[in-house]
Formats: sequence, structure tokens, C-alpha cells
Amino acid sequence: MLASALVKQGASVVLYDRDANAPAAQHFRVLTGSWSDPRALAAFASECDIITYEREHVDIDALRAANIVPVPSLRVLETTQNRAKEKAFLSSSRLPHAAFLVVEDRSELVDAAMKFGFPCIAKTIIGGYDGKGQWMLSNKEDVARVPDVAVVLEDVVPIVLEVSCVVARAADAVAFPVFENAHASHVLDTTVVPARISSKVAAAVSHLACEAANLLDVHGLLTTEFFLAREPARRSQSQSIDGVHIYVNEFAPRPHNSGHVTRVACSSSQFDLLSSVLMNAPLEVPTLSAGGFAMANILSEHCDDGLVSKAAALTVDPQAEAGIDEVMIYGKSGHSPRRKLGHLIAHAPDAESAIATAIRARSALAPNYR
Repeated sequence: MLASALVKQGASVVLYDRDANAPAAQHFRVLTGSWSDPRALAAFASECDIITYEREHVDIDALRAANIVPVPSLRVLETTQNRAKEKAFLSSSRLPHAAFLVVEDRSELVDAAMKFGFPCIAKTIIGGYDGKGQWMLSNKEDVARVPDVAVVLEDVVPIVLEVSCVVARAADAVAFPVFENAHASHVLDTTVVPARISSKVAAAVSHLACEAANLLDVHGLLTTEFFLAREPARRSQSQSIDGVHIYVNEFAPRPHNSGHVTRVACSSSQFDLLSSVLMNAPLEVPTLSAGGFAMANILSEHCDDGLVSKAAALTVDPQAEAGIDEVMIYGKSGHSPRRKLGHLIAHAPDAESAIATAIRARSALAPNYR
């Protein structure tokens, strides 16, 4: 999606991936190699004027050894791929966040958890996404479930809603509308825009996202995920607006799954704005189209072999679900559990109707969704 946006701006695109059959290889040239191979990375970099990334979990030492200076910077990548550094940044920047305690040595985890207090959440410092690398700890016995890795212990926020805000930044930060996100088994399930929150809360979320991008000195995209609560977490410092307590959860310095909805909902998508930053083109302030929009992820365990043909029919069949503006199947190989195979985006007069339309259409595509 980013490569396509870059081509529209006149760029020539080459990609680097471990898998020669990665989805992008169906449309663009892909060089293959390990994330930790400086020689292969340097060969790739020799063909590029500018390099960006679409995942945080790459080997920074290998990038440095290959003399790669990506956009956003290695400093941004180093902060956002490491939960301890990310939490330290939140604390030093006085951005609202859940209280935390870094535990580097597994032998100290029981005493640290007892001192920090139950309940709490243990999260791996490196790696982990979509709920992987996280454990809810309700008592001393639960600590035994945590493997021998460094973790961050985090206060439990009584979440009523999760939202995200994508910011594009070159000289100045430009924010997309706030997205409302719902998860199933820790994986993003649906995104709705506009988020069903007050204008004051939305403005506060957008301001915090821009402030974070400025403080991190991001050149590119920064997605900030937030927790919203009606009651404050017992040990954490929130920002309270309109009776809602706002907490920054984490950052992603790249296009974000929730931001896929911008391909239909906004005047410019997250991919368009990132390509503008990379190509040193002016940044357009994205505007939200009228009505409500909803994106629904399509996960592997809910699909059968007819997914591609059903997706094609949904976009061309006049008898199919009305209000579906995009169905994108990524072309991923393999059907491991919780693998995101694609998404669809629905448009309706309001957010409630849009999400209902998206869920109905997804059920037609993937019969195991209910």
C-alpha cells in the first residue's frame, strides 16, 4: 500500500524481506535476506536514496553496521521497539501513561511484582504484538507463567475504549482523525471513524499524539495508541477531559493497521502522507469525508479457500452488501492462527451503521465470523 502511494508520487520502489513470496513481491521487486545480515542490508541500501520500515522488530545493530539511516530515525526505532525505553520516554516527557516497573532479571520478578502490586500486566521489553508477550498477573502464583525474559510490569487501566491517532510529521505534525478500535483476542478487529467520543476528548488525543511526534522528533509517521477509562487507574497519572481519563499505551513509527481506514475515509491516506514525507512533498491536512466509516480485519482462522473469489464478488456484484468501498486481500501465504489476510472498509451515514455493514459483509466473506 505504501509502495503504491510512492509510485503515484514518481518514486521507484524496491523492498527488502525475508520471504521471496511476500505479498509485495506480486507487484514490486523484492530483495531477500535476514533482518540481521549487514551485507545483505547494505546491498539493498546501495539501491536506495531513502529507506523506511513497516515493522519495528528489526535488528538495529545490523542497520547500523550496514550504515542505514532510515526514516523515521534509528533513535525513534530504538525507543519504540523497546518497551522499557518507550516507558522511560513517556515518563520523562510527562505524557499520561500507566505506572510501570522495569524488571531486567527474571529472578527478581516475584519480589518486584509483590512490591509493584497485583493485579498488573507483565509485558516483554523486546518483541510482542497483538497480545503476544503479555501476561495478566493477579497473584504471586501467576508469575510462574512468565518466561525467563526481561519485562515491564504495568498498572491495569480500567479500559472502556481504545483509540489511536496517526500523525504525519515533516517540519510540522499533521494529525488524522481519531480512530476507535475494538480488539478480539488482543488482535485489532474493527476500526471506526469518527471515534464515538466527545470533541474535547478527540482534541486532547490528537494534541497528545502530535506532542509525542514532536518530542520524539519523528520524521515520517507516528501512530499513538491510547486507553480511555471512566475511572482512573489506581497508581497511574492520566489526563482527564470530560470525565474521561486518557493514557498513552504505545507507539508505532509506521503505517498502522487502524489507519487503513484512511484509504477510504480521508482526503489523503496514511500511505499518501508518509510518501509525501519521504518524497519531500508538501503535507496535505487530511479531512474526513461525510458519514461514518468502519474497517474490519479478516483473520485466517475465519476464512475458507473461497476468500479471494468472494472478495472479488463483493466489490462488483450489485446484489452484494451496499456501502462496501474497499475489500483488500493481501496475498499472504499460509494460514497460521490470527494471521491478517486482508480488510474491508464500509461507509454509511453514521458510525453505528458503518460498523454494522462491515460486520455483515465480513460474515459473507468469512463464514466462521459470527
